[in-house]
Amino acid sequence: MRTFARNWIGLPDVPGARRWVWVAVIDAVGTGMRIPVTVIYLTVVVQLPATLVGVGLGVAALAGTVCAPAAGALIDRFGPKPVVIACFLAAATGYFGYLAIVDWVSFLVVAVIAEIAEHSARPAKQALVASMVTAEQRVPMMAFQRSVRNIGFGLGGLTSAALLTLNTDAGYYAVLAGDAVSFLVAAALVTGIHVARKPAPPAKDTGAPAGFREVLADRRYVALAVLNTLVMTHVTALNVGVPLWVSQHTSAPPGLVGVLFAMNTALVVLLQVRLTKGVSRAGQTPPVYVRAAAAFALAAAGYWAAALTGNTLALVVVLLVVAVLAHTAAELYGAVGEWTVSVNLAPEHLRGRYLSLFSISFSAHQAIGPVLVILLITQAPDLAWFVLAAVLGAGCLASAWLARGAQEPAEPKEANSTA
Repeated sequence: MRTFARNWIGLPDVPGARRWVWVAVIDAVGTGMRIPVTVIYLTVVVQLPATLVGVGLGVAALAGTVCAPAAGALIDRFGPKPVVIACFLAAATGYFGYLAIVDWVSFLVVAVIAEIAEHSARPAKQALVASMVTAEQRVPMMAFQRSVRNIGFGLGGLTSAALLTLNTDAGYYAVLAGDAVSFLVAAALVTGIHVARKPAPPAKDTGAPAGFREVLADRRYVALAVLNTLVMTHVTALNVGVPLWVSQHTSAPPGLVGVLFAMNTALVVLLQVRLTKGVSRAGQTPPVYVRAAAAFALAAAGYWAAALTGNTLALVVVLLVVAVLAHTAAELYGAVGEWTVSVNLAPEHLRGRYLSLFSISFSAHQAIGPVLVILLITQAPDLAWFVLAAVLGAGCLASAWLARGAQEPAEPKEANSTA
């Protein structure tokens, strides 16, 4: 497995990488277990009204978004490792709390705790990876992390499916408890990662307001973060748009969606690291963004064509497979662009604040993206995929233009990490 990981998937040969890989896999297994069953648990087992569940999850996500900048300040003050551990422990507390929900108020409390922990963990984990490796190794390491997380998501989904075959409340409790335990195990593993390099002292005032003023004054970075909300269209288009499109606008059987998603996951695992070759600096990302836009335009054409072929099942399947292949390429290239500009353009002494700002783009897209995709596919199917391609294309091409010639902040002397 180690040889396969290094030679094919592309595990960077750096100290501490294996331990961090286990952290990523265990974290993803727990999340993969929980995501498919959370809403079902809340509505069927706890018996909360679906509308209140939606409101509660929305409020919790908003709380997580609002608190993410505070996590950035903590990362810059104490370093990413203790913040990652604290976030994992808080997430474990939140999801253990799901087992004790009795009404909407108790649900809201634990959901807010869990969402704040998860939103804050994203920039902290990125900053920790950045501090573990050299500048040239960052993008391959993040790509490998994404590959193994996809493996973990798949294993988690299979585990939850097996537990729910019990057809009792105990199956739901086991899934949620398993997710909470995964955060505890991940936190324990992170304690064994030694980061030799300490956070660099700020060049300016260390106060949080001054630090964020400096971040917001970086217009290029702020613009790239805003544009990433558009680039992330590939995520919602796959997770929400493809199942809806296949079921409502093609003659393909619903079971094909599972096959398409499995193909997407396998390709991400096998190709994500390989597509990072030659990209280690922000100035190298413009071609990557252009490829993402072109690939998604091809995918959009494939989805649209699949709806025009009527009951010719073989042709529908071929077109959908080609579309998902192109969609996956857009996803892979888009991710490379995102990692490279978000981490490499962030000066080390403010990296936590910079990454927490960039992470808001994910939260914003999670709020806007599903609504846009569902409205387009249900209300304007003839234009849906072309509008989505235009949105993503605009985000990618504008990002490519901004990244061209971007000057990265000077790196302090590198120090290796061991585990």
